[in-house]
Amino acid sequence: MTVWTALFYARGVETLSGRQEPEKQVYTSLDNEYTSARKRFRRMYHRVMTGMERKGSVRLITLTSSNYGVPGEFQRHFRMLLMRLQRRGLVEDYIRCPEFTKSGLRHDHIIFRGSYIDQVYLSKLWGEIHNSPVVDIRRVGNRYRIAHYLASYLAKSPAGRYSYSWKWCWKGFVKSWKFLKRLGMWTNQDFAEVLTCWRRFVRLNTKPDSQLGVVWLNKRWGVLYDQANEVLAHL
Repeated sequence: MTVWTALFYARGVETLSGRQEPEKQVYTSLDNEYTSARKRFRRMYHRVMTGMERKGSVRLITLTSSNYGVPGEFQRHFRMLLMRLQRRGLVEDYIRCPEFTKSGLRHDHIIFRGSYIDQVYLSKLWGEIHNSPVVDIRRVGNRYRIAHYLASYLAKSPAGRYSYSWKWCWKGFVKSWKFLKRLGMWTNQDFAEVLTCWRRFVRLNTKPDSQLGVVWLNKRWGVLYDQANEVLAHL
């Protein structure tokens, strides 16, 4: 990682009806022998903050397991819960990461965009599906704090694994982010400018590495199409 990104992140990332099939998820592991907890934290923080740039009410859910639950069935049961909530129009998209207790039980921390869900109703559903009625749900007030909260759990996770629905941003948004960062470095843009542009692209649901995105960057940064194509070729 270059000093250009390290200095920025050192300041805490931010300076300034019928049966419905569940939405496909993207699973990502941030863990390998070269990936530190610090890097996992930074990346997760960015993924969370990116999705929260989009419109919609955002809430945090914590789903628990218990000794009475079915071992190894958490993922399948989560999909069952998600399908029920989506059929009722309560959940649009989400990002989540797991936490494992000392006893090996799994808890999932999920940020979702959608409508109000009654805690008693959610507890009843999860109790019926996973036999673990202890759940927590709350509206997200300070998005920076909640992004820090979720990233902290991932940073200490031995697996470094998280998942999100494709609609959390757009499919391949991580590659789009890398493209914009590298192009910003090549054209000597400071990181605040890169982040400002990234937020605008996310809010407009426009990929910076698309033809429309490159046209916009050409007007703002003077980016040449050959430069954009060369950056894409090296991603």
